[in-house]
Formats: sequence, structure tokens, C-alpha cells
Amino acid sequence: MPLRPLNREQAWLLPPTLGELIPDDHPARFVAAFVDSLDRAAWVELGIGPDGEPLGAPAYHPRALLSVWLNGFMTGIRSSRKLEAACRDQVPYLWLTAWQHPDHNTLWRFYQAHREAMRKLLKHTVATALELRLVDLAVQALDGTKIAANAAGDRTYDSAGLHRLLERTEVAIAELEAQNEGGDDPLPPRLPKELQQAQALRQQVRDATSRLAQHQTMSKVNLTDADAQLMKARSGIIIGYNAQAMVSPLNQKAVKGNGMLITAAEVVNSAADSGQLVPLLEQAEDLSGERAQVTLADGGYRTAANLEAGKRRGQTLVMAERYQGEVQAPYFKDQFEYHTATDSYLCPHGHRLPFRGLRKSQLTGSRSIRVYRASRTACRTCPAFGVCTKDKRGGRALWIGPSDVLLRKHRQWMRTDEAQGLYARRKELSEPTFGILKDQLGARRFLLRGLANVRAEFALLATAFNLRTLWRIWVRLPRQFWESKIAVPATNTRDCPTNSGPYSTLSADSV
Repeated sequence: MPLRPLNREQAWLLPPTLGELIPDDHPARFVAAFVDSLDRAAWVELGIGPDGEPLGAPAYHPRALLSVWLNGFMTGIRSSRKLEAACRDQVPYLWLTAWQHPDHNTLWRFYQAHREAMRKLLKHTVATALELRLVDLAVQALDGTKIAANAAGDRTYDSAGLHRLLERTEVAIAELEAQNEGGDDPLPPRLPKELQQAQALRQQVRDATSRLAQHQTMSKVNLTDADAQLMKARSGIIIGYNAQAMVSPLNQKAVKGNGMLITAAEVVNSAADSGQLVPLLEQAEDLSGERAQVTLADGGYRTAANLEAGKRRGQTLVMAERYQGEVQAPYFKDQFEYHTATDSYLCPHGHRLPFRGLRKSQLTGSRSIRVYRASRTACRTCPAFGVCTKDKRGGRALWIGPSDVLLRKHRQWMRTDEAQGLYARRKELSEPTFGILKDQLGARRFLLRGLANVRAEFALLATAFNLRTLWRIWVRLPRQFWESKIAVPATNTRDCPTNSGPYSTLSADSV
């Protein structure tokens, strides 16, 4: 067959517009539409003046810079240098910036100044979905995942390790100072680089030692990112953070398909999930303005305190058992039958465990734990001795706290078909969400350091996830469906008002 002509010097006979280079259903068009739909109040909330300043050097328009960052998070590009290259080489970014080329310093200054406020964009994505009735808030699923920090694992020390490192650093500083003081040569105008680094390390070690002393729950600290903690992930022990996300399904009738929307996102430096249920429930209600009827979560969230919180809030919590092996044991305390008349329990072999007294609770400090114990003689002659209990002196004991009744009722309800059917939906919501965040948005490792910065980074990742979801709906549904909610994307931003400030640049490519 004949070959198509190939001429790399061929010029365009008629220069195309920027809009002709981007398909109508391209994600960049939806990003631009979303940014253009933000009203003045939203820009003020982000701490950005949309009208610019009358004085100063011309600056890139904040609509262009915000669009670049959102599109970058949607496509897995979270580095300012890589975004600079994309604004120079990739057509979607050229269209978003109207063929301008902001450098990495400009992009970074914008991101650094507003990333904390940009967390509020997540609420705008949820509000858009709710206004168009695209999301079903009747059910939501909560889960967490461990994400590696931007920190070296070999720079994690305990108190003893910090003490040894400080001693070595002090010796190194003394040697470097002695080398610079010897001879008749005048002192250098500034400290040598090696000495500066050693002194900075010494201060870093001192700060880390003080941090360990102030936080008794911390056993180790990382010198690269002091907020990151050792956590167990699927790949092993990592230095990282615990990222949490609340996810709701889309309204299948409205969107004519499946999908998920993140309605709450948070990052903590505690490996335990149990303390994050209530804060995420409250955040999801705040962002959506509605309280979901059913919340699905795995066993890591199942505690008496969380069940009581769900009862107070009027929300049904569908949570698996935390310790499956213990509950399924033949002589777990649920297998003992309580008799109200005698205030005693009956074991599976018919031995009675009468009430023996109260013990102090480790959580509340009050004497609220009721102890029931069988006789030593009955247990030692029982065929289950050695399995049910190995206590030769006192026999089998049951420690019953105030929350045992609630835990037992929830455990019994979780065995019903209704609960099992609801819990089966958890994997359809939480696990695909984190899979997309990690594999497609590149969220296997944070790029920023410090808990506050990491929280802002993950909030933007959640915003990007929601934008991808909304874009897929935007492509499928008629454009008239969106016109009143999402602005028509501009194809050229050169007529936008200029803005001076920390992102201003002296390049000829400025607006």
C-alpha cells in the first residue's frame, strides 16, 4: 500500500485555534469548566484575588495556575518541575494556560501559598454532584490506607539512637572547628559547607530528642519528616501516614453507570483506624450537608465507643468483627448464657459462673467491670479444661463491661442477611477508590513533608478523584444537563484580567 507523506517542515496553511487541538470530551475541558464555574466568593475563600492588582508586574491568571494544578493531580503529575515541562510540551496544558509557559517557581509559589485553602475545593466537587443529584448518600463506606512519606527509612531513630548520633555529630563538629581555627589564615567570611551541615544536623537531632520527650506515645522519630511514623502496610513496615477516605456511590439511575465520590478525606500519623470514624462521619456530613443512613467499615473501626457514637447520631454502622479468630472460638464469652434472675452465666457445659465483684476499667478508671467466675473444682473436672481456661486456681472468668451488651447485639445483627448484604458493598466502594488513587493518580507516596502539608496534598488528590468521576459523567450526559451548574470553558484566557502578587513573573509570556 502507498505511504502517507512525512514532512516535519510542513507548516500550517491556516493556524488552528487552541480549541481545535483539544477534543470536546477531553478532561482538560472539564477542569477549565470547573475552575471557571467558581464564583467570586469561592476565589476569596481560596485566598486569591480574581481581579488582580492595578500595580506590579503582569502575572499569570490564577484560573490558569489552578487549572494546571488540578489537571496535574488528575493525571498523576504533582511536581512543579514536571508541570512546567507539561506546560511547555503537552497540548492540554498549553490550552489550559492559553499557550503560556509558567515556570516551576511560579507554579510552586501558587501551590505553596494556597494549598491549605485548596482543600475546600473538595467541598465544591461534592456540592456539584449533590446539586445535580448524581450521588447516593443513603450509604457510605470508610476505609484507610498507608501511604509512604517523603522520608528516608534509615533516618528513623529512637532515644538511644538519637543520643549516639548526637555524640558523633558533636565530635565531627569539634574536629571541623579545629581544622578551621588552625594556622594564621584569616577566618572565612562564612562557615564551610561541611560545618554548616553538621551544625544543622545537631540542631535537627536536638529538636527530635525534644519531640520524643514531649510525646510519650512516640517511640521513634524520623529526621527527614518528623510527623511521619512507622506503620505496617501491605508491602511491609514503612515510614508514612494513614490516609482516610469516606466514599459514597453514584446514583446509578442518574448517571447511567457505576462510580464513586469521595465525601470526606483526612490524613493522620496514627496507624490505628478506630479513632477516625467519628471525625470522618462529621466531615462527610459537613461537606455534603446530609447525614448518611448507613456507614460501612472494616473491623479496624469496630469499637464500643464508635458503636455508641453511631447510636447517638442515629446512623447504622455496618462493621466486621475486629478479632475474627477470637469470636469464632467455641468458648468465646458470647457462648455463655446470661440468667437475669441469678445474675450469673451458664457455660456451654452447664457450669454456673456467679457474680464475684467489680473491677476498675482501664478506660474510665471507674469500677464498672463485672466479674463472673466459675468454681475451680468445676473447671478442673470439665472436659474443656485447657481450651476454655487454663487457670487452675480460680476457674474460667468473664469480664463484662458496660459496652458488652451493645457489642453482642451488634455482633448478632452482623450475622443477619441484611447486614451481610450491606457489608458486601464495602469492597465495591473503598478498595477501588484507593486503587485508583494509588495506581492512576500516583498516590503511593506523598511528595510533601509534615502532617499539615500532607493533609492538603491528600485533599487535592481526593478532589482530583472526584473531578475524574464528574468528568466521566460530563462526557456521557447531555451538555444541557450541566449548563446551569458548570460554566462553558474558555478557549483563550488572554483577555482575562491580570493579577500581580507572589506568582508574578518578568517573562515575556506573562498575560
